[in-house]
Amino acid sequence: MRRRWSTFLVTGALSLALAPAVLAAETFTTELSGDNAVPPIEVDASGEATVTISDDEQSVSWDISYRDLTGAPAAGHIHMGGADENGPVLIPFDSVTESGSTGTFAASDYAGGEGLPDDWDGVLEEIRSGNAYVNIHTEEHPGGEIRGQLPGDDDAATAPPTDTESVAPTRAGGTAAAVLLVAVMLAGIAALSRFAVPRRR
Repeated sequence: MRRRWSTFLVTGALSLALAPAVLAAETFTTELSGDNAVPPIEVDASGEATVTISDDEQSVSWDISYRDLTGAPAAGHIHMGGADENGPVLIPFDSVTESGSTGTFAASDYAGGEGLPDDWDGVLEEIRSGNAYVNIHTEEHPGGEIRGQLPGDDDAATAPPTDTESVAPTRAGGTAAAVLLVAVMLAGIAALSRFAVPRRR
């Protein structure tokens, strides 16, 4: 009976611990500047962008802030492409203000297009692989005035988090929490087993 009870507790602990690791949202952060444009442009504008894949993977949200643009922002997007190339619009921002943009794009709204992934899973793969960038357009620089490459999973996981560098996806934090929870639960199991009443023969 004691062995069966211990097995039940271990199974429950693993289920509880692994759930947040699998369902945690993924966040990618980058700096926006004219130096990142292709080709680079000299402007005073700068900004920061945070892009998040929801825990159920059914939406992508963004929180963008910027300053000192040459004029009012005309549009903002997440584009598909590497750091040294210009690519098609992957996710459009529904609105941009003089200081930033915040919004959410649902998987059900994705329609694809020429040169774009066939489905939503492909969109998430482009973001996770580091093949996507945030671009803010102005009238003076219609191709994009400030831009920042989103770090892929591997880049974000290995880069040390600082005020100006990209940070690891929050999914990594969920994994660490899962490991800690398993350790705590196993310690509790060991304590309960020590005081368990032996079965009568």
